[in-house]
Parts: sequence; C-alpha cells; structure tokens
Amino acid sequence: MTLREALAQVPDPRGKNRQYPLWGLLALILLAFLCRVDSLRGVARFARANPHLLPHLGLRKPPGHYVLTSLLPRLDPEGLQKALLSLFPEAQLDGVWVVDGKTLKGSRKGPSPQVRLVEVLALHLRTTLAQAQAEGREAEALRRLLASLGAEDLVGKVVVGDAGYLYPEVAEAIREKGGITSWS
Repeated sequence: MTLREALAQVPDPRGKNRQYPLWGLLALILLAFLCRVDSLRGVARFARANPHLLPHLGLRKPPGHYVLTSLLPRLDPEGLQKALLSLFPEAQLDGVWVVDGKTLKGSRKGPSPQVRLVEVLALHLRTTLAQAQAEGREAEALRRLLASLGAEDLVGKVVVGDAGYLYPEVAEAIREKGGITSWS
C-alpha cells in the first residue's frame, strides 16, 4: 500500500468545496514534520519553499496556514490512526509515550503566577501516566518526572514530544532508562 492509498482512506471532514485533496494535505504535513518543521505555519512556509514537491502530493499550489489549521481540529484521529497503521502495520502503539506541556486555563490571569504542567501519556491507553508542575523550563520538569519513574518503565518505549523538549540532557535521561527518542 502506498502513502497516498493509506491517506485516501481517512474520512474528509470538509464540505464539497475542496480546493486541496485531503491525502495531499496530510502527506505534506507528514513530509514537513519529517523535515523537522515544528508548526503548521512552518508547514505552509515549507510548501511555499518547495513548490517542486506539490505535484507529487496532488497539490496545484501551496496551502495557506488557515487551510491547515482549520482542517486538523475537524479530522477524525481514529481514521488517521487506522490509515497510518494500515501503512505501517508493524508500529506498536503500546510502546509509545507522548510528552506534552500545558499551561492551565485561566492561570495567566491575575497576580498569581501561571501554572505549567508536564505530562507523560501512554498513547495506547489514552491516559496520563505521570504529571509534574514545571517551575522553570519544561525540559527540567520532564527530567524530574523521568527520574521519578522506575528504571524499567522506559525499556523498549519510544518517547515523543514537541520541540520544547529537544534538549540533549532530556534525550540522555530517556536513554539512561532504556527508552528511545528521536531527539538524540
């Protein structure tokens, strides 16, 4: 199965007036992220900077930022997961942990300092495994969180996160516990 065939299986949440094929937009996002682009605005810039790729993705012109940001919230995540698993059947989601940081809603208002959290989620369980408050850099809070987990907890796990965790010391802490990350 090709990437195009797999992504064509994803249900399209848009109306009938579609300027871009869904599979092409999703392939563009995947390609840009593989090229270390870390935002949807960056994906739009990537498309403008690489017009030679667009015909291969079924796109006549580069999509703008609004097209991408309005698409993803309406996309069926389970449909996308099913399509990607049909392309990569060997992917084991039970071995994937996702790291993310959040600022609690409403905590930026008033005289109190904002409350920032770092959490580790088990993708296959769809639940938070551990959570810690970030006093300084979120990467430091993640290192403390990893230290609190048992040594066996990361063996064979793939730990993924956004650009806020691209620090060598975070990657080293994950490797020391037997985990795998693309940040190293």
